Amino acid sequence: MNDPSQAAAAVDDGVTAERKFLAAPPAEAFAAAWLGHACGPDPAYPAGTVTSVYYDTLDLASYCEKLNGDFVKSKVRLRWYEDEARPGAAGGEAFLELKRRVGAARWKLRQPVVLDRAWLTRVPLDDPDLRALPYRAGGPLLPGLPPDLHPTVALTYRRRRYVCPRSGARVALDTGVRVTRLNPARLPAAGLPALAVVVVEVKGPATEVPWLGELFRAGFRLRAFSKYAACMAGVLEGAAP
Repeated sequence: MNDPSQAAAAVDDGVTAERKFLAAPPAEAFAAAWLGHACGPDPAYPAGTVTSVYYDTLDLASYCEKLNGDFVKSKVRLRWYEDEARPGAAGGEAFLELKRRVGAARWKLRQPVVLDRAWLTRVPLDDPDLRALPYRAGGPLLPGLPPDLHPTVALTYRRRRYVCPRSGARVALDTGVRVTRLNPARLPAAGLPALAVVVVEVKGPATEVPWLGELFRAGFRLRAFSKYAACMAGVLEGAAP
């Protein structure tokens, strides 16, 4: 059994605007070059790998909220990072996150937890300890959690982070999104899809970002997009008889 402990107090990110711009994979090289020109690298974590285990209810309420285009949506996930500058570093901190969207506005509460990194990377998604984790270590997240959450899918991607010097927006370039694990009790016959998409996320004040026009000319378009929902759609399509 892996025994989680809280690493620090929960962090409330507050309400911010979040916009996502999508393009096909050939646009990655331009996006990386242009963002490197128009923005500065994030001073703390300029590049790394993001891995998330998404929790959902037995009736896939979170996935269905996105599928149905609900105005109010929520997600629960366990997320951890690997810094590209220190490949293989086995830090033990992860984050339980409750994320809510109301239209274009998003709000996120995250609770740091200490977990064995080797356990995180190999634990099956039907493991009872992983299932109980949000209720054992969620702290202030608990009032917002439904009672029947289960780990459903794990996905990973590369993230490059920037800061826009003119608007102050935080910018992320996400590529290589793919599913790495499924809960075999819930999705026993499904495959592990990868998404053929490049995502630029812009988080910050809902003001005009001066360099967005160049992304549009390169083929990026503003979209309502969820990596979890897109990966689940691929999983469920692959599981269909």
